[in-house]
Amino acid sequence: MKAIPSAGRGGLGTRPSAVAMALTAGFILAAACGSGDSADQATASPEPTPTPLASTPTPRIKAFQYEIQPGDSLYGIALRFNTTLEEIVSLNGINDVETIGVGEVILIPGDPPPDLPSPVVTAVPRNPIGSGFLFPIGGSCLPNSDNLMPNAPRVYRAGIHEGVDFYTGYNCAPVQLGTPVLAVKFGTIIRADHDFVDMTPEKLDQILARSKAQGYTDSEALDLFRGRQVWLDHGDGIITRYCHLSDIPPEIKVNNQVEASVVIGYAGESGTPESITNPGTEIHLHFEIRVGSSFLGAGLPADQVREIYDDVFSLPD
Repeated sequence: MKAIPSAGRGGLGTRPSAVAMALTAGFILAAACGSGDSADQATASPEPTPTPLASTPTPRIKAFQYEIQPGDSLYGIALRFNTTLEEIVSLNGINDVETIGVGEVILIPGDPPPDLPSPVVTAVPRNPIGSGFLFPIGGSCLPNSDNLMPNAPRVYRAGIHEGVDFYTGYNCAPVQLGTPVLAVKFGTIIRADHDFVDMTPEKLDQILARSKAQGYTDSEALDLFRGRQVWLDHGDGIITRYCHLSDIPPEIKVNNQVEASVVIGYAGESGTPESITNPGTEIHLHFEIRVGSSFLGAGLPADQVREIYDDVFSLPD
């Protein structure tokens, strides 16, 4: 019998549950790569029909602009403006707090203090990459849960989700071990982890403990949690990442170019905590669209993120 999807720790993505959905809603209001398939598919029951999302508007993020000054740290800025490091990191899509430099302008959630004349801004939906991208899983669609979309909280690692998760039962198409993963657009291969090695249980515990102590997931930990990956460079600062792969075709090599719809990997669960603690329970594809130094939709409410991704995967005008 097919296991009922549950909300485990997950890798970069975790299937939605009532608790997880509540966490997602709370995160969005405050702050602004598994499928649980059994490895035995022979006795699997029919796949559930995705449930359409309720159309509930999400409030826009009230924030103000702040220019980083000499001696500033994000932690100090958070204390000064009565917010948290996590909220600043999430709102601005920051991967590594150590890379923020003097003169950079970031958004701070809340109202500006009287002694800091700066306009209040709202994050507005914007699609900077255009449309016409294919889905990375044939016949799939965007997930019917915002917990599988960018900016959803990942409490187990004190971080946020930076991509779209494709799971059986949530994305219009089955995603099983070995399901082909497709290039979403013509691009140049800039990473292909043919020699990927799984984390040890000791390394997993170390990374999880560090993330919780820091209050965020740093760039090294994020890369480990993404598992075996392929990255494609599409030009103009746009990169797509295909994560948790179980395998990669031998012809997918760095510097080779691939057309849209070419198979560049196979779905799996590499990098997820469950791949170590409960193998075979978190098979899915974690897919990211990177724009410059951040991920597409960083810091935006769920309804605006979905609007952007709907446009990305639509046919061009």
